Amino acid sequence: MAICPLCNALEYKEYTCPNCKSQLQDYGKAVDYLGPYSAYQDQELLEKVDGLSAHDSEQYCLHLLYCPLCEKQTEITVQLI
Repeated sequence: MAICPLCNALEYKEYTCPNCKSQLQDYGKAVDYLGPYSAYQDQELLEKVDGLSAHDSEQYCLHLLYCPLCEKQTEITVQLI
């Protein structure tokens, strides 16, 4: 079973905002914002949120990043280990 190195604090990466070049804040997995039971949702619903198919979600984790200066939201795909 693969795990996300960012979700599990195994790695720390700094990302910079493409607009203002300030440091982005990692707000975690995109699907976590569906609600408290998002981990138990049907894969088809989760695919509509993060765009990752069932196969891709076994290899990647989609994270939300936020810039506090220009208030822009960015998404990154993290390779699972």
